[in-house]
Amino acid sequence: MKASYFVVLAVLLTSIPARAECRFSTAGVGRTVTYRFVPEVTGSDLVLHVALEFQVGPKGVEEIVLPLQWAGETLHSVTNLRVISDGIVLADSSEGVKQLRGDAGRPVILAYDLKKDWVGPLTGPKQFHPVLMPEYFEFNGDNALVLPVFDGGQAVTANFDWQKLPSSWAVATSFGTDSSGAQRCQTHKGLWIEVVRALFAAGDFRVHHFQIGRRPAVLAVRGQWTFTDQEAIDTIRKVVGVVRDFWRDDNFPYFLVTLKPYDQDHGSIEGSAFTNAFWLYGSRLDSLSSMLTILSHETFHLWNPLRMGSLSNEAARATGWFTEGFTRYYGPLLVYNAGLLSPTDYVDSLNQDLRRFPTSNDPNLRGRVIALWLDGAIRRESRGRSSLNNVMFAMVRGRNQPITIERVFHTIDRYLSADTRAEFRRVVQGNGDLIAPDPAPALSSCSRLSRENVPMFDLGFDLDGSRSANTVKGVELDGPAFAAGLRNGQPLTGVSVYNGQTDRLATITIRGDAGDRKIAYLPQGKTVMVWQYHLVPGQPCR
Repeated sequence: MKASYFVVLAVLLTSIPARAECRFSTAGVGRTVTYRFVPEVTGSDLVLHVALEFQVGPKGVEEIVLPLQWAGETLHSVTNLRVISDGIVLADSSEGVKQLRGDAGRPVILAYDLKKDWVGPLTGPKQFHPVLMPEYFEFNGDNALVLPVFDGGQAVTANFDWQKLPSSWAVATSFGTDSSGAQRCQTHKGLWIEVVRALFAAGDFRVHHFQIGRRPAVLAVRGQWTFTDQEAIDTIRKVVGVVRDFWRDDNFPYFLVTLKPYDQDHGSIEGSAFTNAFWLYGSRLDSLSSMLTILSHETFHLWNPLRMGSLSNEAARATGWFTEGFTRYYGPLLVYNAGLLSPTDYVDSLNQDLRRFPTSNDPNLRGRVIALWLDGAIRRESRGRSSLNNVMFAMVRGRNQPITIERVFHTIDRYLSADTRAEFRRVVQGNGDLIAPDPAPALSSCSRLSRENVPMFDLGFDLDGSRSANTVKGVELDGPAFAAGLRNGQPLTGVSVYNGQTDRLATITIRGDAGDRKIAYLPQGKTVMVWQYHLVPGQPCR
């Protein structure tokens, strides 16, 4: 090991209470990988100095992957990657991939720095980058860890050394929680994919331990909200419990939820599922009820796809309409069936996606409407003996097989007639239109279906690009944003948008010479013919 490694650590540790680094057991399963983290705060910036330790495999060659892409975002957080060990050569192989060579069994230490790679306020989609602040950090294996290339189903021992974090910081990860500074050495013995998909957070979090059914759970929350921490716990317990009841599965010996505020007051709620965990981000003044569907959605992901089998990157792209779209269908459906979402809100949610479906190329949105249609078709053709639920349960039972589009089709085909199978493939593969089921599953006789001419949801500018640049971009000359006074190049300081709702004002705040100015308009574009559900007055839905 090169002496410079110890010199760097010695310099960094001068401002951190002295604690010896973790000494992990050498007895483990499979290959052993250890990550050690040392923070350095300079002004408003936090840098994590990371050391990755493992042994060269029997072939003397390893591939190392850098996190350059995740969730549609391009990442630049990893810098200064270098070899600390003697006798090891690290060379470029392809973009984002390094080839490491050394004697079989030789210990390796790679070091790198993890830095925030974005500027401005924390708003979506910046949470998909490593969030590194002087007060806290949050990242995951996909977007922040330099990873040896192992098979996802390979058994490993993964160690994480958090000893050098400030003693006042809580640590909350997919593999354990510590709020006292006493348990900063974490070890996970399991599958490599569980490490890649893991969640890691630490900082000024308020950590609460509670139960979901018979199982332990943890809420790590920071910031101030319109609801109490206990109200958040009660809601998480209820919604996660509903989804576990659906799957008849509560095999979660440990479960973590992290909750953090965006730097905005209204209009944005996002979540992502990880190993034994999920994160939530929300606008500071949004209500807890507005998070119900996203809570259900992210919990559902713990089965679809995480407990349905391994999923390659190629298969993930091909099956997004199933893994994301069908989860988008079940998220609001389960909270509605549990009585946590009103029939009006559930119908509004369906109608928003039905309005966008005919002209949308979004596989997630299309997947939800396809799931709605498929659920109705299976119920109709089986005369109520089966539903889409049977497909989902069958996918979980077959989790020893990888998820492929062929496997998804084969599982669904067993519940459909030949004509309906052909229609199903046409809609999935050709982006075709379809007829919504009447009645809608779960609504029964309390709803009616009609064909209507309605305006499409259209903001008239590039929302994601504008948020990332903090500058208005992509304004359409014939769109509603231009007509309301929005122009390219205006500094963007705030956004309040009810996504998919054409009857709710979009409010865009821009900065001018006289200060901030709000531009509000209805996000309505061209009109199209779509299917829509309407509740029958006086007819109960349950």
